Amino acid sequence: MKNLRHPSFILAIISIVVTFVGIGMKAYGYRGGDYTLIAAVVLGGIHWIWTIVDVAGKNDMKPFQRRFWLIAVVAAPVLGGLLFYTLHQKAGKIIT
Repeated sequence: MKNLRHPSFILAIISIVVTFVGIGMKAYGYRGGDYTLIAAVVLGGIHWIWTIVDVAGKNDMKPFQRRFWLIAVVAAPVLGGLLFYTLHQKAGKIIT
């Protein structure tokens, strides 16, 4: 569960929470909802790029596993990154 403490994983959780807060703010007509959603997109983008760099830089994966995770992270940015950090626990124990 070491990867669940990774800063990028935590950043993804924060971006999801901020997204829901922004949606709620817009639903009730608050003007700050737009800025909150922009902040959520920026946080999600940072998480997405960080996860791509992490997957590409992992040396404990086989080439087909690295390709699988890169496709998953690029195809589903936040969810793919969350799944990667949840399932890729440590070297030698990779769930694909």
